[in-house]
Amino acid sequence: MKQMATGVRSPANLCRAAILGASALVCCPVFAEEAASPLSIGGAVRFNYVYKSWQPDHPNGFVGLDTARLDLRYDDGTRIASAQYRYNRFPKGQGDYSQHFLHHGWAGVRFADKSSIHVGLDKMPFGLLPFASNNFYESIAFYAGFEDKYDAGITYASRPGRLEWQLGFFPRDGGYYGGSDNTAKASNRYSYNIVPDDDEQGYGTGQDDRERNTLVARLAWHPDEKARQEVGMSVLSGELRNGSGDTTRRNALAVHYRGAAGPFTLMLQALRYRYRTSHDATQTYGGLDANSFVMVGGFGYPYPLAAKGDIFIANVSHDIAGSLGPFSGFKIYNDYSALHKRVGNYRRSIQNVTGLSFSAGKWHFYADFMLGKHHPYMSPDFGGLASASGAHDKLSRRVNLQAGFYF
Repeated sequence: MKQMATGVRSPANLCRAAILGASALVCCPVFAEEAASPLSIGGAVRFNYVYKSWQPDHPNGFVGLDTARLDLRYDDGTRIASAQYRYNRFPKGQGDYSQHFLHHGWAGVRFADKSSIHVGLDKMPFGLLPFASNNFYESIAFYAGFEDKYDAGITYASRPGRLEWQLGFFPRDGGYYGGSDNTAKASNRYSYNIVPDDDEQGYGTGQDDRERNTLVARLAWHPDEKARQEVGMSVLSGELRNGSGDTTRRNALAVHYRGAAGPFTLMLQALRYRYRTSHDATQTYGGLDANSFVMVGGFGYPYPLAAKGDIFIANVSHDIAGSLGPFSGFKIYNDYSALHKRVGNYRRSIQNVTGLSFSAGKWHFYADFMLGKHHPYMSPDFGGLASASGAHDKLSRRVNLQAGFYF
């Protein structure tokens, strides 16, 4: 875990404080009436098989433990809280490292009108929720920091209805935690945030940016009472602090649609973002314009992201009724996302995932076939969300087969 400057409370410590506060709320009811306790404890253990077409040293892929996690939830109707801690262990084909981090941790209140407020490490209310994807690896928006992202702050959510809205203010990002010797400390986190670069496990650019004081607002309209259709818009604005005393801004806007007709569901989203930076000319690599990219990090490693871009998402899924032996809940899907970079001549990043998910009791399974290019997780072009090499302009293939036990 990162050592913070003396006298400064890290986001991790703030989130721990929120969890401890939630624990204080629930300790008495747990002992007074265990059978009706509002506190629940759960978790999951997940294993997967991965094959990457660009790894000749692993021609048959590899199998390993993906995640072990612990979940805590509290809900007595008024006081609510949730926390999750994760441990990841990746085999040689995925870096041969382990890490652990707080996925989320918040405490809050539900009001009489069913609206709620959360304080702590919580999901950023932006775009398609809860996810802009069906598959396990999510969309390009996730790797750019706009899907399934958790930061430290306060969020308000209105009661779900025809018109719903959420508002969040995040003074800090989600903080960083622990990892192996071969990971970048600032990138030992779940959510992809703008992070300081790392000399040994990063690009050595010297960029030292951090996200601060981010304001997010989301509005969604449901034309029908059953909420099978949703049209929404999200806006984001926040500060970037570069470690040299300069503060610039980042902004993003997204519009989305989700619609269901029978067993089919369609998800569409268009997102535009811009990061204004004040990097010195020396804070670069490969001769690139130092202000044409920022460093984002998560799951142990940082990589460059174009400072301006548009992200497009188009997903379709089909729920299959019935069961096959012990298996049920079948869903087939195709998730497409692309990042068009509006700087220089940076090549477009593409991700397409065709897959199937299903369950059997407490087991849940994914079978994903992925195609991608200029993408840090779906091609050999690890810097692909910014400048990309023409040598990797063909689509690469990745297969993910996952089994998870949830308790």
